[in-house]
Amino acid sequence: MVYQLIKLLPIKHLPTLLGIAAVLTSALVAPSAQAQTKTHEGWYQVEMIVVARKDDTGQEHWPSNIKLRYPGDWVELKDPNATEVPNTTNNSASATATAPVVDLTKEAFYLLPASERQLNTQAQKLQRNPRFEVLFHNAWRQVITNKKESKAILINGGQTFGQHQALEGSIRLSVATYLELQTNLWLAQFDVNVGQEITQTWPEIPLRPNYTAATINNLSLDSEVEAELEQALANENPQWSNGNFDANAAAPEANNYVTRQIILLQQERDMRTSEVHYIDHPALNVIIQVTPYPSVATTPLPTAQ
Repeated sequence: MVYQLIKLLPIKHLPTLLGIAAVLTSALVAPSAQAQTKTHEGWYQVEMIVVARKDDTGQEHWPSNIKLRYPGDWVELKDPNATEVPNTTNNSASATATAPVVDLTKEAFYLLPASERQLNTQAQKLQRNPRFEVLFHNAWRQVITNKKESKAILINGGQTFGQHQALEGSIRLSVATYLELQTNLWLAQFDVNVGQEITQTWPEIPLRPNYTAATINNLSLDSEVEAELEQALANENPQWSNGNFDANAAAPEANNYVTRQIILLQQERDMRTSEVHYIDHPALNVIIQVTPYPSVATTPLPTAQ
């Protein structure tokens, strides 16, 4: 599979593919399988890794006349540990206990524990390589239907910059003769807003449809960008200098950052079930595996929000 991709790629993109292939070695080569003539609608387990190349963003001039949008028929990947209901077995005012209610063998679009992933080894190799940054690695189960009835799955990951993360967008999985993957992902790079002159205009990044403003209690100043933000704010607010920055009292607003670059990955790819598929891109790469799941689920698909 990797060698077939190499033959098809332009020469300037070969380092991207060869770099990933060298890290994952044979793990990205799809296992041999018999010819598959029909893929059926039904339950599947999906696992996906999205990787950014740290050393490639300056080698390409990316177009800025792009359109970023979220489809209206979206669903989100939910944390099963965050889904709780009140304990109604005791009617007293002190009965505040909650309990998880998610059955991962029957419920769609819930994140699976790491122990149920198949690509952990590949993700760990990429994480240890300084040339790559793993922005997203999760697995979930869902019903995959025809394209008309399919849902767009919201994807986000990486470092947070105000109201956005480095990786945002959506994917869509559907089935006809083969599985089909549609990617609508963008990788955004930001600079701290210090009033600098903007030399290139990028489109406004849409807010995630499931976005909720979160507290900033866990803000740290370990990263270079956050340190720059602290310094910029200290220049405007002298009382923040001398180490008096209160992370809990100041949340980064949207205008604290300016967009430096946006890289859009929109592709369609036919896939075979159970094989590991790799979508090559000079800056943003996707590794995905979709495996039939023999679920006894009776819960219907979530409706569009």
